[in-house]
Amino acid sequence: MLNRPEHSRVAVRRLGVVGRVTAKYNLRQRRRVDTTLLLTDLVALTVALSFFDPPWTALLVALTVVLLVELSGGYRAQITLSALNDLPRLAVTCLAAVSLISLVAAMDIRLSRVLVVSLGVLAVLFAIRVIYYFVKRRRRTRSPGQRSRTAIVGGGKVAAKLTQSIAEHPELGLEPIVVIDRDPLFDTERFQIPVVPDARLRDVVLEHSIETVIIAFRNAPDSELVSPLREFERLDCEIFIVPRLFEFMHLSADMDRIHTIPLLRVRRDIYRTWYWHCKRLFDFVVALSAMTLLSPILATTALAVFLSDRDAPIIFRQIRVGRSGTEFTLFKFRSMRPVTEDESDTSWNPDRAVRVNRVGNFIRRTSIDELPQLWNVVRGEMSLVGPRPERPHFVNQFAESIPSYRDRHRVNVGLTGWAAIHGLRGDTSIDDRAIYDNFYIENWSVWLDIKIIILTIRAVFRGSGS
Repeated sequence: MLNRPEHSRVAVRRLGVVGRVTAKYNLRQRRRVDTTLLLTDLVALTVALSFFDPPWTALLVALTVVLLVELSGGYRAQITLSALNDLPRLAVTCLAAVSLISLVAAMDIRLSRVLVVSLGVLAVLFAIRVIYYFVKRRRRTRSPGQRSRTAIVGGGKVAAKLTQSIAEHPELGLEPIVVIDRDPLFDTERFQIPVVPDARLRDVVLEHSIETVIIAFRNAPDSELVSPLREFERLDCEIFIVPRLFEFMHLSADMDRIHTIPLLRVRRDIYRTWYWHCKRLFDFVVALSAMTLLSPILATTALAVFLSDRDAPIIFRQIRVGRSGTEFTLFKFRSMRPVTEDESDTSWNPDRAVRVNRVGNFIRRTSIDELPQLWNVVRGEMSLVGPRPERPHFVNQFAESIPSYRDRHRVNVGLTGWAAIHGLRGDTSIDDRAIYDNFYIENWSVWLDIKIIILTIRAVFRGSGS
């Protein structure tokens, strides 16, 4: 273990404790995907299509339709249930699925047949939703156990309207449990809802087993809610936000509503989608393959580093901070003259002109010095894409001075990242790095990872690093 100030250890350990506690409560999973509706669609479509096509073709079309409906968000939990609201999105999905299967399976791709089959599939899905939503609304109305335990953050007129609508319309599937506000402007006793004046949101959610959080307007600045809401990342609850100037908002597919009040659904794809869990497998396969393909470059670089300074180690090792404050040993090709461990851990901007030789300058400019971190990726300590890892000494400093810096440790650190490809590496703004890293986490998608990898490769070939 490297020598470093004790307060750094404490701060990093605190990050780790938060991550472990959050992971503990993540075991209590609620269904965010309506599996009953999904399986009903799959069975009904397979049976219906079997009257016109071979069973394997019927099943293939049904699986494709269900997969595309899932990817478009058609099976996620909804507050306002309406088959007519779902109809436009279902129509596009059905047409896309039937067209795709017709092309891939070399079936009859005449436009007339594609349209007829698409309309048939759409009719089945629409009929299922008319019946299913009717039954679900009745169950919500009759049984409080079928409703989602809800916390409303805010005590203004909008919060009052939401509370009244929820109380008068149990078919929305929400059960108000608590209002979080210092001084609500409406009579909460009328709805028999307790008020929590000042509390950490995460604690309220865990204490009351909250399943849905609705953020309405309140007197305090909205910025005060950013980090507390990010603490929900691995908690199993849905978050909705009433947008400012909501009277001018146009409802999109990612939104829900309570009567005329639109609600923005916070996506939180990190940890919540099946394709996020495929990220680890993707990282492992790509990193291991890259190490194999680049083995001649790795061997040549190792030899060059050794010859440049035979008294120094080829591989540079340093403690860095990863997800939830977990410490790990990061590997790089040595590109600078060695110094004491204490100086290496605590010196932010070393004298490169004195310490970096020709080999070191080349491998730093081309980012070849970072390639040993592929082994960190294989070991699961890092990801191919994510926030760049930092030393514990500076993690402690930055977390104290920059409120959003701690939030970037919600995911695995990466070999490259959104901040890195925008030039935020080395001696650049830490505040901007935190903003870019958190933007990546909030907007994560498979394509965003691919895009960052492509831009990183371009930067490497240009010699500007990643």
